[in-house]
Amino acid sequence: MKHFSLILLTFFFISCQETPKKESADDDSFSIVGTLNGDYSDYIYLNYGGIKDSVKVLNNRFEFYGKVEQPTPGSLNLEGYHTVADLYIENSAIRIETDYKQIINNGEPLNVLLIKDLKGSYSAKIQNEYKAFYQANQNKDHFKTLLYDKLKLFIKENKRHPFSGTVLAENAYISPVLTKNELLELYALLDTNQQNKLELDLFKMGIANLDKYGVNKPFLEFTLPNTKDNNTDITSFLGKITLVDFWASWCRPCRIKHPELINLKKKFEAENFDIVSVSIDSNKKNWLQAIEKDHLNWTNLIDTDKQVTNELGIQGIPFNYLIDEEGFVLGVNLPIEHIEKIVNEKINN
Repeated sequence: MKHFSLILLTFFFISCQETPKKESADDDSFSIVGTLNGDYSDYIYLNYGGIKDSVKVLNNRFEFYGKVEQPTPGSLNLEGYHTVADLYIENSAIRIETDYKQIINNGEPLNVLLIKDLKGSYSAKIQNEYKAFYQANQNKDHFKTLLYDKLKLFIKENKRHPFSGTVLAENAYISPVLTKNELLELYALLDTNQQNKLELDLFKMGIANLDKYGVNKPFLEFTLPNTKDNNTDITSFLGKITLVDFWASWCRPCRIKHPELINLKKKFEAENFDIVSVSIDSNKKNWLQAIEKDHLNWTNLIDTDKQVTNELGIQGIPFNYLIDEEGFVLGVNLPIEHIEKIVNEKINN
């Protein structure tokens, strides 16, 4: 770390904005005062509502000031090849602690920024409360009823907050547990004028998927090339409970999940269970190298033109479908523990 004179140390932050910044937040503005744990002294960027602000991190500290009309989705990132740390910007005095580390990803140094703690934000409070509820209840037999009741109360109390739209979109598109009618009832409680259009579009796509490829519906029939360039028909897996996992070699969250999938395959090795991985890689060489490196010893297919993923309406990866022996959908984008539970129930029945 560089050492600065006492005079320079009195100025903690250097901003890219030419206008001077306020030293504190009032009811009509926000302040974000942060610490960054790690050896980093370059610029940090705040993005929200079309605005991109930046300050220099000095002595592991940074500050941002500004104003928003309502809670607004935003993000923090560092210089170079980087990850993004999401947060809501609202007019309050926000204190944030972040962690920095650099890792090598696909041969390049990746600057990783993680939010460790965040205080002074109503948005963070309701996010944490919802996350805690979900984690505490997701494995309960009556989770569906608990979730509907929770969301009904939550959205009534936060109908204007954009996190309500995010939660509803996730429950419709990413992790559909509730029925179409239940989701539409919850949607009617939203103040849609205050929601992010992308989230509303994802909700609508999720509702459409529940009609076409949702739980208890026949899964899409498709044929894709495998690692030997031979076409493989997904219907060839009929007769088995099959997890169809969508990923790509450049998707770090996908690669992180692979050890869990390998353990899942081993756990049900003697059972009527299989995994099919479908990559959306455009570079076949990178795809094959990732398969070898991650030891994916099951059927691997590639959807370079994204015809299958587009038909299914998949907007983000990793994403999965659990299919029964007759080709009907058992679950959409399930966590590993849910997959294990469903497979165990099917095997023991």
